[in-house]
Amino acid sequence: MNLDELRCQIDQIDQNLLQLFEQRMEIVKGVAAYKKENNLPIFHKDREDQIIQRISSQAAPENAEGAKVLFSTLMNISKCLQQKEVLDYTLDTLKLLEEIQAGHQQPEHPTVGCQGVVGAYSYLACQKKFPNATITMFDQFEDVFQAVQNEKVDFGILPLENSNAGSVDEVYELMKYHNFYINHTITLKIDHCLAVRPGIKATDIQKVYSHNQALRQCSQFLALHHLPQESYTNTAAAAEFVAKSDLPIAAICSQESAKTHGLQILQQNIQNNDENYTRFMVISKKLYPRPECDTIATSLTISNAVGSLYNLLTKFAVNGVNLTKIESKPIGNKNFDVVFYLDFSGNILEEQSIHLLNELSSELTGFKFLGNYKAD
Repeated sequence: MNLDELRCQIDQIDQNLLQLFEQRMEIVKGVAAYKKENNLPIFHKDREDQIIQRISSQAAPENAEGAKVLFSTLMNISKCLQQKEVLDYTLDTLKLLEEIQAGHQQPEHPTVGCQGVVGAYSYLACQKKFPNATITMFDQFEDVFQAVQNEKVDFGILPLENSNAGSVDEVYELMKYHNFYINHTITLKIDHCLAVRPGIKATDIQKVYSHNQALRQCSQFLALHHLPQESYTNTAAAAEFVAKSDLPIAAICSQESAKTHGLQILQQNIQNNDENYTRFMVISKKLYPRPECDTIATSLTISNAVGSLYNLLTKFAVNGVNLTKIESKPIGNKNFDVVFYLDFSGNILEEQSIHLLNELSSELTGFKFLGNYKAD
């Protein structure tokens, strides 16, 4: 047979597969109706494992793994359809629906918590987002989370990631242990400067202080000038420390921080890449649903097993949802499991998004809805 004849046969097989697929989905609806009537769970892991093993053993050895992927995908599609038919909400989903129905309105003059001191980049991000806010500065990232949770402030602003230095690991670690909602994100252009007390020359500098993210973002400048470095809690706090010290030391900070603390700027824009941006999240204890929100943030864990991530991603593909971010962080157990932070397109005021969140909540351990915001 020539190539055209072979392709013709494949087309016919594909048509048969499509018909069988649609027949299977009709039967799945019947299964969903039975489960709903008898109050049975959608997800039955033991049965799925048995089916996959049976399919794998029946397939030719060279097709065994491919057959497992094919039937795993079929079952994922089936579960998505059953979830839509049954609409059996989890406790997490019911809590989310209660928050949505509460219809909280954002305060016109909010109180906002930031880490560091006046002039820190979090402070500047707050001024950009909430020009009429009352700002309270806290020493540690943990303090900001606690202030939001205890309702000492309406919002907290925390750095998530930098376009050059990557994620702020400490913030991601703290996200595991606190309950909050992300309601906004803020992207701020970061321009670092080298600042000293008046009268200190570049050749006098014994050490440079700043947050470890800022030090990484300016690593080329520091290496070029052979400047020793020391990590500090915050760029603005580093500027304050340098201003109060009698030693010939410098800070990497914003121009605003340098001016606030009376420092002399020796050199501006010392970051490795001029396209240097940090994305901040705005968190709150209350959820503020808005029609313009277009990104849903979640976290979840999956087992360290073959196909786990693929099966997860299939759910988004089946629902026609675009994943905009995948971030993984180690949990720190002996199985080397990880927690995934997933952002995807959607609005919690839409039924499709609620269905997908409910599906993820019902099947995945450690699932957490983190918020809904408009990507800036």
